[in-house]
Amino acid sequence: MLSIGEFARLVGVSVRMLRHYDQLGLLRPDRVDPFTGYRSYAAVQLDEANRLVALKDLGFSLDEVGRLLADDDSSPRVAALLRARRDELMVSIEADRRRLHLVEARLRSIEKEHTVYVFIETDLPALRLVQLSARVREMADIETEIGPMFERVGAALDAAGVERRGPGVAVYTAVDDEVIAAAAEQIGDQPVPDGLERAEVAAAARALTVRYEADDLGGIQRTWQALVTEVDARGLRIAGPAREVYLEAPPESRRWVVDLQQPVA
Repeated sequence: MLSIGEFARLVGVSVRMLRHYDQLGLLRPDRVDPFTGYRSYAAVQLDEANRLVALKDLGFSLDEVGRLLADDDSSPRVAALLRARRDELMVSIEADRRRLHLVEARLRSIEKEHTVYVFIETDLPALRLVQLSARVREMADIETEIGPMFERVGAALDAAGVERRGPGVAVYTAVDDEVIAAAAEQIGDQPVPDGLERAEVAAAARALTVRYEADDLGGIQRTWQALVTEVDARGLRIAGPAREVYLEAPPESRRWVVDLQQPVA
């Protein structure tokens, strides 16, 4: 037998809460001394106590907890509820991680406002690509869209035994209030693997470019801002889809080396 204090410690609740559960009929002691009133619990009651606490932590009222515990199949049901709650928390954690990443990127952008960029005016070749694309309304969603798309494109190429004929390319095309973000690879005239689409990006006679080099992509938005600001400062205008050409990228490289290319006129 376990004293109420020992049982409370093992379950992770207070003695006061155990007395409250007893009063509500949710978790009766295995034995109550008729003379002292001391409560004792059996070790086999730990499972029931764990289910009770888990349901309470999930946000169920004590009345709902009582009904659930009275169910003969309470253990599988509680486990299913816990798995569902776990999945919700994982989604929430991932959303918080993305928000933290954006905050850190904004902070780096502010701290690097005086970065010196080297802009190059040049022409751009036409590109024959295979890609996956998605319409993105919220710009903060581009990063979460483009990475998985590149993984799927790469997996499709590898499965089909198709060789890459150049670095990976992200293409961003503005359409009204949305952006079509495409994750693409250069494969020349080789057959297009199932699930991918063929795309062509026209040559640009004039473009402004800048190279981004860093351990992560946290500062790439700021670099794009600097590039577009330079376009405006030179009296030019954007004249075509923006390109990101990934010259180096993890895991093959320890850092990112990306050419940001904006056709202009």
